[in-house]
Amino acid sequence: MNNNIEGIGSLEKPVGTLKILVHLKKHEKATITGLIKDANLSQKTAYSALNRLQSNGLIYQTETNSFPLCKYYLLTDKGCEIAKHLQMVAFLLAQEYDE
Repeated sequence: MNNNIEGIGSLEKPVGTLKILVHLKKHEKATITGLIKDANLSQKTAYSALNRLQSNGLIYQTETNSFPLCKYYLLTDKGCEIAKHLQMVAFLLAQEYDE
């Protein structure tokens, strides 16, 4: 395993990338409207974060073929693995504050 942690920097900005990963891990898929509402993000922040996540191969987009047309965002295998670790971090941090 490579000790280079520079790849983490690509997820630090824009704001919202980590929230989106955790949200998609919990809900499996989401629309942009759902992400904005549930992750408490602005539209600009959400689109910027989604673009970053897609360019890093962590999420992908799919569309329905029926009316109403909807675009959904889902985790790739790589994104799912990262989101799983983020959930564990969130859990450990929550435990620390409960003690």
